[in-house]
Parts: sequence; structure tokens; C-alpha cells
Amino acid sequence: MSVFRLLCMCTANQCRSPMAEALAAHQLLERGVDSVVVSSGMLEGGKPATAGSVNAMRNRSFDISMHQSQQIDSETIGAADLILTMERRHLTAIAELDVDAVQKAFPLKELAELAPIVGWRPAELSVTDWIRQANALRTPGAVLSRETRFDVADPMGGSKRNYAKAAEEISELLDTVFRFLFPVR
Repeated sequence: MSVFRLLCMCTANQCRSPMAEALAAHQLLERGVDSVVVSSGMLEGGKPATAGSVNAMRNRSFDISMHQSQQIDSETIGAADLILTMERRHLTAIAELDVDAVQKAFPLKELAELAPIVGWRPAELSVTDWIRQANALRTPGAVLSRETRFDVADPMGGSKRNYAKAAEEISELLDTVFRFLFPVR
């Protein structure tokens, strides 16, 4: 397989998606997956990760202190094999730049729910085809709905506990997705 390109996205690219970027890169490396993981957000870039995110990740032995937020753009979207968002509403921002990319973009929590239904990806099935199978399980109208049950709560401005909880939830959800998308053989 060629290099797997993952885009993690949230609102400001200062809390959830930088944490997801670090956690995903680590989990993919542990699985032996050759990957490039990046993150971005809907808001203008150039801002550091929040202190809460930096501290939550430091407690997990990750350093995201040098992170600078990036705003989502069509080039980053186009380069990604898979886009994992922290909220369903982030899919709308993706659709505004590249409507076809919504087929490879999922709220992380939704894909973690779909992954066991799609099942373990056999070696002969491409990552792209596995993602297509997951997309086929979604109701087209629900993709860009305002439903929030698949949202990872934004810890921005919250307590250390909120940040730690978000980091733990993101880590567990990523592990579920990668367990099925990149099963250890």
C-alpha cells in the first residue's frame, strides 16, 4: 500500500484535531502503517494549541507545544485518503470546498460505530474501498444533517478534566477505527 494520508479536523485546530493528529500518527506507527497525518480547522490558522491540549497530551507523553493551527483548504482535503472530523457540522465546511470529499469524511465517532459493521479490512481490499463501504452504510441525508450524537465534545475553555476526557475519547475512537481499517496480520 502507498502512504496513507489522514486529515483530522475540528473547529479551531487548537484542541481536538491537534490531539487527534498526534494520537493517530502514534497509533498508525504502532500498526506499521506508512502514513502522513495532518490536522486543520474551520477558523483562520496561525494559533498555537491551547494550554489544556498541550497539558493533556503531555500527560500522555506527547508534545504538541509547537503546533500551529491551519485552516482547512481544498488542497489538504484533496490529498487526504480519509478525513476524520470531531463534529458532524465540520462536514459542511468540507462540502463547501469539495462536495465529493464528503464521501471520505466522517465524524470520528460515527466511523468508530461503522467500522465493526464494515468489518476487518482484508489485505486484498484497498483502504479506499473500505472507506467506500463505510460511506455506503450512511443515509445520504444524514451526512450533512445537524445531528450531534457523533460529536466529540469541545474542551476549549474547559477544565483539565475536560481536556483529558477528550484526549481519552479520541484515542479510544481512533483505536477502534484503526483496528478494523488496519488489522494486525
